[in-house]
Amino acid sequence: MAPSSPGTSSLRADAHRRITTTILVDGIWGEGAIFESLRARLTAQGHRCLVPVLRPTNAVHGVADLAAKLKRYIDSHTEADSDLVIVGFSLGAIVTRYYLQQLGGCRRTRAFFALSGPHRGTPTAFCYHGLGARDLRPGSELLRLLDESSACLSGVELHAYWTPVDLMILPATSARWTAARSVRIWTLLHRFVPKNRRVQADVVACLERLQAT
Repeated sequence: MAPSSPGTSSLRADAHRRITTTILVDGIWGEGAIFESLRARLTAQGHRCLVPVLRPTNAVHGVADLAAKLKRYIDSHTEADSDLVIVGFSLGAIVTRYYLQQLGGCRRTRAFFALSGPHRGTPTAFCYHGLGARDLRPGSELLRLLDESSACLSGVELHAYWTPVDLMILPATSARWTAARSVRIWTLLHRFVPKNRRVQADVVACLERLQAT
């Protein structure tokens, strides 16, 4: 067999290092503004970032409803054979887990970054109505389903970020995820986690490493 030309080898290497699409999934009531600085940072590094707005943003119809809408958004905005990286904040982390674990998203996702996701639920969800709030209560049927089906994530690189001073996710350790590499950060208030410089630097570094493999 004739050796490949330098130009062909370079093209293959470039294809191997191609930048995947990064999906940023906001939390309850969010429309993506919380990701503004992270999106700008990733875009500056050459990443293609998409920020779906999943309605109703109050999740009144439940996590599964928003996950189905996330799947439709991804399917309509990306090539079917392209790889994904997903960043999910708060409720968005649980919506993303449902997409990955129940809707087949794990088959095309290289890495998932969960920012302050209530993986074991939070009592603050009792303060709000609707199916989405019930899904996020400790011991909910949906959270049990996700725990029981997490084996399908074995091919996805998983990262979870949490802060001990989170006043929305209670206890704060509920944002730790045993299936993932859990990273403790110190930042005041739940909503500041996606804007935390250490979180953003870690996400960027992980994506750079993924590109090189």
